[in-house]
Amino acid sequence: MATTSNYTMDAFIEDARKIVAEFGEDGQEAAARLFPLVEKAVWFDGLMDESKRVPPESGRSRFYHYRAPDESLLVYVVEFVPGMPTPTHDHVNWGLIGVCGGKQLTTLHERIDDGSDPEYARLKLLEHRVRERGEVHSLVAPRDIHTIETVGDEPSYSLHVIGGNLTRSHRNIYDVETCKINPVTGQRM
Repeated sequence: MATTSNYTMDAFIEDARKIVAEFGEDGQEAAARLFPLVEKAVWFDGLMDESKRVPPESGRSRFYHYRAPDESLLVYVVEFVPGMPTPTHDHVNWGLIGVCGGKQLTTLHERIDDGSDPEYARLKLLEHRVRERGEVHSLVAPRDIHTIETVGDEPSYSLHVIGGNLTRSHRNIYDVETCKINPVTGQRM
């Protein structure tokens, strides 16, 4: 796909707001409708605009583009430095992640137990692959458990479009080996 610099973040955010207003309660539908727009938005050259950068949290810089007043939509870019993968975690809210710079190894899991034990989760590996600029994946429970890490010596970047406010969400960090769950609230990954 060629650079689509004419599809700006302003245009994307306007389109995303309309979709979330109509389909935001249905995460599967909202993510499906936003998916092709995120595929276009990751090619906008202004995603890593320094005026949007905020101080690093959890060791990662972020470039915030939009936060809905009602917290129904959050749009930002995360910078992933080499050697610092995320823990395996969920988002609870629906979301999409599109690589907009560098290469990222994404490991995606699905929870396959009945969820009755809040301290234990059996996970099934769904995908373990390197993604490059232009590639997008959706995160809708129960297929929202994932890990992201940079491949190579340079940082990678991904556009995150989330249906909710992760800083207030009750999320989980998973130990894939022991099946233990560590619940967290509002933690940056």
